[in-house]
Amino acid sequence: MNTRPPHPHPSEHGAVAIEFALSVIILVILIFGSIGVSMGFYTYEVINEYARDASRYAIVHGNSCSYTHGPSGVVASCSIGTGGTANTALATYLNNQIYPGINGNHLQVRTSYAPGPNATTCNAPNCNGSGDQVTVSVTYPYLYNIPFVPQNSFTMNGTSTMVISQ
Repeated sequence: MNTRPPHPHPSEHGAVAIEFALSVIILVILIFGSIGVSMGFYTYEVINEYARDASRYAIVHGNSCSYTHGPSGVVASCSIGTGGTANTALATYLNNQIYPGINGNHLQVRTSYAPGPNATTCNAPNCNGSGDQVTVSVTYPYLYNIPFVPQNSFTMNGTSTMVISQ
């Protein structure tokens, strides 16, 4: 014997389950979307930090920089040079920096040198002496992944310019 009274609106059976399912889908999209946007800002800041670190590395390792190498005491130049050599040295340096979530193999590093604000000439194309300026550009392809939204990637750029102190 059924002691429960009949439902006042029998056409609304299961409406709560459907509303809950729709609400959960929207909530999941918002949560993961917020996480994806936060990771995007994080990646952007890391790329800018890489550009600043690489330009600091470049200005410290200017044209006249040298260091003692190995037990034999050989004095070697620590100049990063220009072009592909500089880009490789800076990419190697940046790959040794540890930031979670960033794949160092996808970093693109470009350097350019120009006469500094107080210099009138430089030994082109090097221009990596004391008082000259170095500009380091770092690019990184960022792939964002948000549920129910098609994956897409875009390139993040970070640039830093500093004057060589040595």
